[in-house]
Amino acid sequence: MIDKSKKYWTGDSAKDISEWLRLYTGDDSLDVKSVICHTCGGDSFELRVDQNESAIQVKCTACGTKNILLDCGDIWADAKPRLRKCSVCKTSKSYNIKVGFVRRENGCVKWVYIGNRCTECGTLGSYLDWKIDYEPTDEMEQNI
Repeated sequence: MIDKSKKYWTGDSAKDISEWLRLYTGDDSLDVKSVICHTCGGDSFELRVDQNESAIQVKCTACGTKNILLDCGDIWADAKPRLRKCSVCKTSKSYNIKVGFVRRENGCVKWVYIGNRCTECGTLGSYLDWKIDYEPTDEMEQNI
């Protein structure tokens, strides 16, 4: 359940990210997918983000597996990613993450939103979003 009583909204669980992303984008039809570690099934990650290049890498806090998400592998060599620390509790570097897709009429992705929830204080947010200007997007969508 989302707590909207504070300056920064918080969520009780990773499930709240989906609702938060739909409110953030104003799009009830947003297609939201969870980021889960392919090695151990964990759902808590450190985030490395380059907002200028629209690039994101996650590192599972349970097993250490790293994954460059979506189509970011194409530009990762040019990126200058920074490890993100929660701007509210100031200590946590651990997040639950979901990816929201805005789709074109033909089903291909038009826009990507990365939603996150601090695992320490529950703060909900989004460090990154970007427009997709190519099709098809099937391969990119499978890389979460």
